[in-house]
Amino acid sequence: MGELFASSTRDVFRLELQQAYKVAGEEARLAAWRAGAEWPVGITPWQERLKLLVPRGVRMRRVHIVELPMSEYVRWEMESYVRNATFGEEIRILPKRQASLTLPDLDFWLFDERTVVLMHYNDEGVLTERELLQGDAQAYVLARDLAWRAAQPLASWRDE
Repeated sequence: MGELFASSTRDVFRLELQQAYKVAGEEARLAAWRAGAEWPVGITPWQERLKLLVPRGVRMRRVHIVELPMSEYVRWEMESYVRNATFGEEIRILPKRQASLTLPDLDFWLFDERTVVLMHYNDEGVLTERELLQGDAQAYVLARDLAWRAAQPLASWRDE
């Protein structure tokens, strides 16, 4: 994945469907948030990546399709999104009940409209496989465009 990010020149897009992810390194930050602790000072590895890509003109976008009421994890992740946005990531939220779109049933990354990585998760939200899609990426370009147009910008979502 690191090579795909590094070689991207125009656009990186992420569609998220999971309502909770179990990612190494997030457990402590999530526990601190649960306990009402201040958000930690410093930047995350993802924000480090944003600092490298966004200034060289790579558009970083994400749509998270969320179920309502939002899971605890998604509520916490919304706080992360606010911080990620300050590093140039564009984030939109789409409530699942409004997602009457034909979208893939797997999370995916789309790099420069040509390379797709499907993300497979187990029931606990643990990533089990990254699958490099072989073939035409056009169905994922269309899914990106549909989701992006239907979703609400993070700022307007948080103001509601």
